[in-house]
Amino acid sequence: MSKTITISIASLITVALILSIFDRSRMDYSELEEESEFITSEVEAYSEGINSILYDQNGEISYTLRADNQTHFKDGNTKIENPLIRLFQNKAPRWNIVANEGELMPSIKYFPSVLEEKTLKLSGNVELLGLDKFGNRVFITTELLEIDPISETLKTDRRVEYETTNIQHSSVGMFANLKDENIMFDKNVRGFYEKISN
Repeated sequence: MSKTITISIASLITVALILSIFDRSRMDYSELEEESEFITSEVEAYSEGINSILYDQNGEISYTLRADNQTHFKDGNTKIENPLIRLFQNKAPRWNIVANEGELMPSIKYFPSVLEEKTLKLSGNVELLGLDKFGNRVFITTELLEIDPISETLKTDRRVEYETTNIQHSSVGMFANLKDENIMFDKNVRGFYEKISN
């Protein structure tokens, strides 16, 4: 085999390898571009300094929601940072709830006339401060809490600390209906009651 043929074959192989590598890197870049477009296309809106007031069917304030910022996604979910939720009863604020972050997810809507229900999942240093029916301060802490602000129900499967003027409780898991002022603790319930003398 002559030197010219050997050099030509080697050159063709080299060119084919370069084209193959170039085509592969171009394909990887386009795949990366498609992925980044997909990621950015999921975010629908971002805003800072959130202050929302939500009303019930009678036009009364149901709850307010404040947050440092929110990111709304096309699937309907919204992530919020440092939320403060204030639940109202009889036109007066009764419960304040704070956390490090939250996720607001739409529930399934069965009837168009019904208010759109949303479920709020709070996480990180979740604290509830409110008043019971006797006007006593109630303080509840946990790490994860799911809230239905319309029905004013709360639930968690995490450790909960519950404290009032004369009661201290801890448990793993809790369900609370704030409208009925009914709180149920799940398991590992511990605590004590201190009688207040007149």
